[in-house]
Amino acid sequence: MLPRFSCHSLRHTFTTRLVEAGVNLKVIQDTLGHKDFSTTMDIYTDVTKELKQREFDNLQEKMNQKRYKEDKKTES
Repeated sequence: MLPRFSCHSLRHTFTTRLVEAGVNLKVIQDTLGHKDFSTTMDIYTDVTKELKQREFDNLQEKMNQKRYKEDKKTES
C-alpha cells in the first residue's frame, strides 16, 4: 500500500529529482512556473544525502586531477 501523499509532495520530489539529474536550474524554474528563482531553490528543492555525496565525490576527483597535473609539471 502506498503512503499518503499530496500533489504538493510530488512537486517537491519531482523538483529534487530534476536537480539530482543535473537539469538546468532555469529550466526547472520555468517548468514549475516560478517567477522567483528562490521559490524553486528554497521551497521546492531538497538536498539529499546521495546528491551531497555525489557532489563532494566530484569535487574530490577534480582536486585529484589538478594535483596530478601539477605533479606532472614539476617532474618535467
